[in-house]
Amino acid sequence: MAENPNNPAMAKNDEQYTHPPGILVSDYYRMPYGYTCYRPNGTKDWLIMYTLSGKGVVNHEDHGFLECAEGTVTIIPPGVKHHFYTEQHEVWEKMWAHYTPRMAWSDWLPASQTDGAIYHLQIDSTQTRASIEHAFRRILSYRVEPVIALQEELMLNALEEIILILASQHADRKLLDPRVKEVLNILALHFAENHLIEDLANQVFLSPSRLSHLFKEQVGDSIVATLNKYRLKQAEKLLRYTQRPITEIALSVGFHSPDYFTRMFTQYYGVKPSQYRKQRAASL
Repeated sequence: MAENPNNPAMAKNDEQYTHPPGILVSDYYRMPYGYTCYRPNGTKDWLIMYTLSGKGVVNHEDHGFLECAEGTVTIIPPGVKHHFYTEQHEVWEKMWAHYTPRMAWSDWLPASQTDGAIYHLQIDSTQTRASIEHAFRRILSYRVEPVIALQEELMLNALEEIILILASQHADRKLLDPRVKEVLNILALHFAENHLIEDLANQVFLSPSRLSHLFKEQVGDSIVATLNKYRLKQAEKLLRYTQRPITEIALSVGFHSPDYFTRMFTQYYGVKPSQYRKQRAASL
């Protein structure tokens, strides 16, 4: 059995997921029948697996058995109990990575399109499969080049390409209501301003309760949470690319309380703004 309780990806019941965005570990496996991995508490991070050939199985009590065949992408969120293994009489060839996602990825890819938490998608297009494989191979190539400049960013950018490819598979499945889209545009363009749900509802000719329900249904987050995401994305860029004081950054993106900004930033990125700035500066 390939279970390793000391693996840094293994989660304990009371652990918090506090890693900043990045790829923790990635590799290529070609494993015959007998290969198995069981994690009763899930992992501390996200796991993505892409099957090149052969067959594997992901077993989860909420999903049953999910078959991993050529062209299958499987994403397992933190803390989700899972058990995967090579199917009998098969050799499972796959590439995989444990990672902490950038916040923007939650806007592009749903957490799941199965009945439970695991994301599991079969890619039919040969061209799309090739694009995912090439991006994965770049991740593995950057991983073994420790002297390359901005190594971690290059790895994360290659994984982001995969996430965007997967998101494109859903782009034509569900179109946003034009009123929700208008509110999203308002929030994105004017994230530093205060927005009352009543005012936004008036602009799209809906009642506040109807807008709140429709927005949550289609976007997956509340209006307030979405606005905070836009603010935090801008703040993250300012922390990385400027030397502006953190209090000034917080105020400029729309947070009127620096303490509240710090709490929200830490919740989304896993570290305080000051620590995040130091980490990004050290990686340059």
